[in-house]
Amino acid sequence: MSGKPQDPTNKLVDVDWDDPRLQELLKKTQGLRLDNRGTFQPRRILLRRGWHDGATAETATLAAEHTDGRLTLITDFPLERGDPVMIDKNAAAVAHPQHILAEVTDCRRGSRPEDDGHRVFVITLLSHKNQRWLR
Repeated sequence: MSGKPQDPTNKLVDVDWDDPRLQELLKKTQGLRLDNRGTFQPRRILLRRGWHDGATAETATLAAEHTDGRLTLITDFPLERGDPVMIDKNAAAVAHPQHILAEVTDCRRGSRPEDDGHRVFVITLLSHKNQRWLR
């Protein structure tokens, strides 16, 4: 084994982007979209802007829960990065709310074909796991 590191560029292949076979393949794949929705069952939640119980509750859809504490919501309104929010994951159970404090880390318009012409926003939250709101 030599002490010289391998040059990663020596395995690169020159691509002829004008090759008709490549152009045909690219045309076939042009309309394809990856759908990374997974198996999580989306559910309705209540979202409050701010970390106080008096904030007006708005409905949203919890689209994903990630193991690192991130939550992905779908709403019809945008939120600003850094906004504190409180979500109630048990929106149907008025007697037993499960409030989670979180902060908006990202907000973007929906990009799927079915989102065209609709107010769809994909919002990523980071939950503050050790801070749960108790009434």
